[in-house]
Amino acid sequence: MAWRYTLNLNINNLQKQFALLSPRERVLSIAVSVVVLFYSVYLLIFAPILADKIVLEQKIKAQQQTYQYLSSISAEVAELRNQQPETDTSQEEQSLMVMIDTSSVEMDIKSSIKRMVPDDAYKVTLWLEDCAFDQFIDWMAALETNLGITVSQLAVTVDQENIDKVSIKVILSKQPR
Repeated sequence: MAWRYTLNLNINNLQKQFALLSPRERVLSIAVSVVVLFYSVYLLIFAPILADKIVLEQKIKAQQQTYQYLSSISAEVAELRNQQPETDTSQEEQSLMVMIDTSSVEMDIKSSIKRMVPDDAYKVTLWLEDCAFDQFIDWMAALETNLGITVSQLAVTVDQENIDKVSIKVILSKQPR
């Protein structure tokens, strides 16, 4: 409640001081008060809005320039893609395991494969049992010539009862493109 008395007292003092001023000084003080009020409203409200507007306009201009640049580049990319010859990517997209599995079915050697373990994306270890050696060699030749799969390591054990059949451990690898 004490603050009300001091506020009333201060307002009363201001009114008394204003009444003591000459008419010219009153007009000037009112004009200065109005100017200060408008300037403070400008600084607190309009200046930040205008600054944000300028920043947003600059961002929009930069994005428009980026869009125009990307549009011109996309036209060049489309032209280059049309000039590039079509390649058969079906073998490149297949994994090494899929290529080996598919070719083993084609060469009728799938039944001899007892175990297939991938070492990484470009290397596979195979164990074959009761496999015809000639058929295995034909399969390896087909893998190398058609698919680019090479033999990294090979261990062959001959079956004592049937010399035509062998047990094989082979590590196949394909170079990444």
